Amino acid sequence: MLPLSGDIEQHPGPIAVLQMNVSCLTPSKLATLMAQGADIIAIQETRKSSEQIASMHTGDYVLHAQSRIGKGGGVAVLVRTTLRSKRIPLTIPQHDTSHEVVVVQVALDQNRDLIVASDYMRPPPQVTQSFRRLVNCLPASTPLLLCGDFNMHHPQWEPFLENSPSEVAAEFLELCTDAGLTLVNTPGEITYARGTRERSCIDLTWSKHLTVSDWSASVSPLSDHYMLTFTLHQAFKDTIPSAPRIFHSWGKCKWDLFIKEFDAQLPAYDYKKQSTGIKAFTRALITSYRRHCPRGMHKDGPRLWDDTLMEAERIAIDSKARYLQSPTPDREAEMQRTRSQFFLLL
Repeated sequence: MLPLSGDIEQHPGPIAVLQMNVSCLTPSKLATLMAQGADIIAIQETRKSSEQIASMHTGDYVLHAQSRIGKGGGVAVLVRTTLRSKRIPLTIPQHDTSHEVVVVQVALDQNRDLIVASDYMRPPPQVTQSFRRLVNCLPASTPLLLCGDFNMHHPQWEPFLENSPSEVAAEFLELCTDAGLTLVNTPGEITYARGTRERSCIDLTWSKHLTVSDWSASVSPLSDHYMLTFTLHQAFKDTIPSAPRIFHSWGKCKWDLFIKEFDAQLPAYDYKKQSTGIKAFTRALITSYRRHCPRGMHKDGPRLWDDTLMEAERIAIDSKARYLQSPTPDREAEMQRTRSQFFLLL
């Protein structure tokens, strides 16, 4: 049972959420955020100590905060007093100064809880053990809302990204996807702007077992970061969660270069060295994909792909099996036919 935080009422209806990196929380900024009327407010970069946070007037909200660690930002979650809430402890090692998070359990009614996490990753971001625990160790069946400034760049949420995503960003996306989280952001919707040129989408909203609507990012005088607002619905009763939406653009893949490099790397098949052939085929496929296709989309591709890409995968698997057989003119002709069919699908 959760301890009560104020006068409690059941909350079966939609829940309004506000998320923002405030770039230093001041009393006036806090008052402005609370005036928006959200039920839950997730804040990053408070830049305040525990004493400073405790002295702030929070009105009709209960404040759950993690003060800044070293040069970190500090994070907080505010929950209306009409909702029951308590903080869930998540120990972060002292040497881990790049990740800050506060995790709060919110009771929506007698039988249903929601976990809300406000997260901040100081640049350059790292996927730390504490973040892995956050996404993997919370109850799998409990709805989760993860709001944060992750300082990550990836074509999944920044389709205009010209450079390949970093290994850290690819690992971050894979970890979130494998944990069953769905990205709520509208791809390409700017969440951070500094000056006339710097634009990015580093503030992310992730959800699990939740239906989220009306997600929007609005320019605010409070910070260089935009104010993100959205609504949670209790569609997480006993329903099958929808698959994550795919925003990754396969049109960005340089298929001609992929084909040329794949062919150039693939050695002639030697039936006496089947194990070597398997490794060569796999290495050529992975190397070509990494160099000419946007990376880090997901780990278990087929469960997120459409029918066309699933058919392409089936052809690739069959093609690999044929490659590992002794070559004959008929098999070589069949390989060429399926190869052409594969690239036509892409």
